[in-house]
Amino acid sequence: MDSYCEYIVKKRNGGKELGLRALIIVAAIALFIIFMMLGFVMPNFSMITILLAAGSLYGGYILITNMSVEYEYIVTNGEMDIDKIIAKRRRKRLITVNARTFERFGPFKESDHAGETYSNRVYACTAPDDPGCYFAVLTHQTMGRILLVFSPNDKVLEHLKSYIPKQAGGNALYGNRPYGN
Repeated sequence: MDSYCEYIVKKRNGGKELGLRALIIVAAIALFIIFMMLGFVMPNFSMITILLAAGSLYGGYILITNMSVEYEYIVTNGEMDIDKIIAKRRRKRLITVNARTFERFGPFKESDHAGETYSNRVYACTAPDDPGCYFAVLTHQTMGRILLVFSPNDKVLEHLKSYIPKQAGGNALYGNRPYGN
C-alpha cells in the first residue's frame, strides 16, 4: 500500500523582508515620478517615458509579489519532495530526499547546528525560530552533506515516521509540536 501526503506552509516575512518591500515601493514610485517628469521635459519621447513609468510600477509589483513564498512537502513512501512556490505563479523543486537516508532527525534548534559544517543548508520552513520546525541531516547525491529544516504537520510526520531510521532519531517525532495540524 502506497503512502502519500502533501502539506503547504507559508514562509513568514520578518523585518528584513518588510524593509525590502518598503524600499521597493519607494523606488518604484520615485522611478515613476522621474519618468513622468522626463516626459514633460522631453515631449518627443513622452510615449517612451510613459511606458517606462508604467513599467517601473509593474516591476515593483512583480518584485513585491515574488517575496510571497510557500513550501510544499509531498511525501510518497518515505520519499519527500520539497517545492518552493513563488507568488503562487512559479514552482521550483528544491530537493528530493528519502527519509531512509536521514543521519540525524529531530526538533530544530539553531544553536545545536551553529558549529556544524554542512555543504548546504536548506530552510524550507515558516521561520527557523518557529517551535514546530524539524531538521534532518543527510548526504544528498548532488548537494553533499546538508541540513534540511522544514515545518511539517502531524500527518507529514506520521508518513515519515516508519521510514526514518531509529538511530537517526525517528522515534522523537512529536517533541516540539505546539499544536496539531
